[in-house]
Amino acid sequence: MSFIRAGHGNTLTRPCVAYAIDKRCGNAVNRNLLRRRLRAIVSEVVSDLTPGAYLVRTEPAAQDLSFQELRLLVAQTVITAGIKGS
Repeated sequence: MSFIRAGHGNTLTRPCVAYAIDKRCGNAVNRNLLRRRLRAIVSEVVSDLTPGAYLVRTEPAAQDLSFQELRLLVAQTVITAGIKGS
């Protein structure tokens, strides 16, 4: 999983998050389930993000994770990417 911040120069005043779910993550039903889970998790941490545009990109292994494992992975990815606000 990658949590990527858009390049400099955007003038957003709040975090805006887009999701890129790889087709290798399964059929549309599985990809939409994964997207809904990610949206729920990101809504919990969005207040920790600095304003700007973000892209959450998944890999096929993400479809096999439980909600709790996915939540932990998102938290670790946000910290590793260094995009937590103050």
